[in-house]
Amino acid sequence: MIELLSQLTAWHWLILGVVLLGVELMTGSTYLLWPAVSALAVGILLFIAPGMGWEWQMLLFFLLSITTLVLGRTHVQKLVKGGEPSDLNDPSKAMIGRQVKAAADFSGTEGRVNVGDTQWSARLEIGSAMAGDLLRVQSIEGATLIVER
Repeated sequence: MIELLSQLTAWHWLILGVVLLGVELMTGSTYLLWPAVSALAVGILLFIAPGMGWEWQMLLFFLLSITTLVLGRTHVQKLVKGGEPSDLNDPSKAMIGRQVKAAADFSGTEGRVNVGDTQWSARLEIGSAMAGDLLRVQSIEGATLIVER
């Protein structure tokens, strides 16, 4: 095994980096991006300093992988994700601010509204609503929309 490791060249590291980048492109997780960058860096460094022993190559790869992983997870992930949380998996949050139509006359402050092709229970904080009135969703409490005129 040591004999095999002692035969590592810059091309081995570059090929490893390209293979890891290819797998990263298929997964899109960014977990393999950092070892890929590190393997490419070690490969390029071996072109500059070709006499580096395999022990130093492995140590450099390990240290670069850990460093790029930590820096990538703390700094680059913030740029990739953006700053705002997404409502993609919570469609009820996307209804806040949406205009809805009263399905029937409200009984006091309680009634039902049409949201697309679905009816929801609704509560009007102040006043009452008649069938067909346009209302705006303020918030959601459980399965009840809190609406306003």
